[in-house]
Amino acid sequence: ASVPEEGTLSVSENRTKVRLLQKQVWRKGLVSIRVTKPEGFTFTPGQFVRLGLDIEENGKTEYAARGYSIASVPSDPFLEFFIVEVPQGLVSPRLCALEAGSELWLETDLWGSLLPERLPASQNLWCLSTGTGLAPFLSILRQESVWKKWPTIVLVHSVRLAEDLAYTQLIQKIKDDSSLGGGSGRNLIYIPVVTREATQFLSRRIPDLISSGDLAETAGVKFDSSVSSVLLCGNPAMIKEVRALLKPLGFQAPRRGEPGNLIAENLWQ
Repeated sequence: ASVPEEGTLSVSENRTKVRLLQKQVWRKGLVSIRVTKPEGFTFTPGQFVRLGLDIEENGKTEYAARGYSIASVPSDPFLEFFIVEVPQGLVSPRLCALEAGSELWLETDLWGSLLPERLPASQNLWCLSTGTGLAPFLSILRQESVWKKWPTIVLVHSVRLAEDLAYTQLIQKIKDDSSLGGGSGRNLIYIPVVTREATQFLSRRIPDLISSGDLAETAGVKFDSSVSSVLLCGNPAMIKEVRALLKPLGFQAPRRGEPGNLIAENLWQ
């Protein structure tokens, strides 16, 4: 998830230089980057940090940073981020243009509430994402503790074009290889959604697929608040609509010690 491209979080004093190790270009303007991990730095899957750059404009250098979910797992020797270029954005186009060896800033403050440990165990977990909102789930789904709580997990990734369906090989690996999180008997159901072109995949927005019943039918899993939990990461419109659809079914966020079964994180892009 990320804070708004023109976000107003105060500049962190806790920042350190990191180096770009590797860049994967999924398509123009959609990349994954791996950077060096500062010694002693750790995080909880589902959290995000801010990446910053010193930007030179009109003879002046200014610092700017934006939030990005961590797509790697805590045991990895690097940190990985999934980034889409925001048109006219200040930071994301520059991050997408960086090459291996480049330096950037990592703010070590951790943000975000998309944490599976905030939800009680149940039969199944829905992970609903749009665009680069997939990133935190790549980390979450490689945690053994998550599979112990939810033996069946449905991962939905909705994008505009089929070329935006990144990380399909890793998702297949998580599905097939229980050593990447969880033991035998676990079941990952991956449902890609492509909304702007005709493909073999589901083609309507996530809220429409929920209200029509097509998403539950495709997954073979019902949205049943007595046995299901939901994690949402994506654009604010999708999250608002899905919340409104699921609330009458008994899905609500955890509050003041009361256990909930739905957590959402807005992604701005």
